[in-house]
Amino acid sequence: MASSRLFYFGVEIELLMGSKKSKHSTWKSLASEVAKKLAKAGIDNHINESGDKSPDVYTKWSIAPEVTIPGQPAKGLYGLELVSPVYPSDWTWAADLDVIFSVLHSSFTVVESGNCSTHVHVSTYPPLEADELATLGKAILYFEPALDALVPKGRRGSTAYWCQSNRANPVLKGRRTLAECFVAVDEAVAAAAMAAMTLSSSPSSSSDGGSSNSGGDAGREAVVAALNMFPASSAYGRAHRKKHDFVRGKVYKWDLTGLCSARGTVEFRQPPGSLSAGQAVGWVSLALSFVEGSLRGDTPWFLDGDGADFEDGAPVERLWEVLCDGAEGLGLGVAGISDVFATRK
Repeated sequence: MASSRLFYFGVEIELLMGSKKSKHSTWKSLASEVAKKLAKAGIDNHINESGDKSPDVYTKWSIAPEVTIPGQPAKGLYGLELVSPVYPSDWTWAADLDVIFSVLHSSFTVVESGNCSTHVHVSTYPPLEADELATLGKAILYFEPALDALVPKGRRGSTAYWCQSNRANPVLKGRRTLAECFVAVDEAVAAAAMAAMTLSSSPSSSSDGGSSNSGGDAGREAVVAALNMFPASSAYGRAHRKKHDFVRGKVYKWDLTGLCSARGTVEFRQPPGSLSAGQAVGWVSLALSFVEGSLRGDTPWFLDGDGADFEDGAPVERLWEVLCDGAEGLGLGVAGISDVFATRK
């Protein structure tokens, strides 16, 4: 059965690279060559050195500096991020990735690095309701061990600062079992719904409070807080003089904070760097299929297990089934996802 919603995505591909033709002395010089070669191959692009996040930026491919990747100027190697435009999931986006990596491999040297990653932003229309987002949040927790099995060791658990386990956040860290984590997510949505109901029944309120069964925007924000809270006691929190735990993006494997802004995206931050079009296609397909697959079916996937099996999280085989279900709903092939599974380390 086809998906009941439209899916869109953007992908960020971090690279450590240099030119085969000449050893560039600056990042900007390398970026200019990349831009020219991509444009010649038919990929509309621009250099976004300032990090502009305005909507117009996402109408074409962007070439941006990536400060988290240590450069090697003596070798002409620099950290660079290719940021895609917003693509409909049913568009021929894989062909663009083929062209891009063909250019990279023919004219540039791309170096494998544990500092590189691939980030996939997913959005839907209509947007996810709070109860749907809660289901996705539970899927993120339940399938974490299976997703960990697909990535290098350095991107599992909370090993990497920029893709920590969502269970490591202050809301869930004290919950010893997966079932308790699920309860925390449900309680967050219920509290938001109750607050919205109270507000809508107030004589001074002119708003209906959004979705009556989940608190509308407040319900979504509650799920985001349950999955993306960051400790005030952290070095970052102390540096910014935070007195209370706060919601922070770009530090957990699944960043939901985009749902609280105009971006309206869920970001999957765990995948390693992509060195080929096939790898990038695989991670994009997996992220899209995971979101869709987690929300499909009359019987929730998390009711399939119980007891110790449930607490251990989903096995890789169960993840594969959910991804195939999601891919079918979106009309995506599973070849890319299959490659991710086949090459796991």
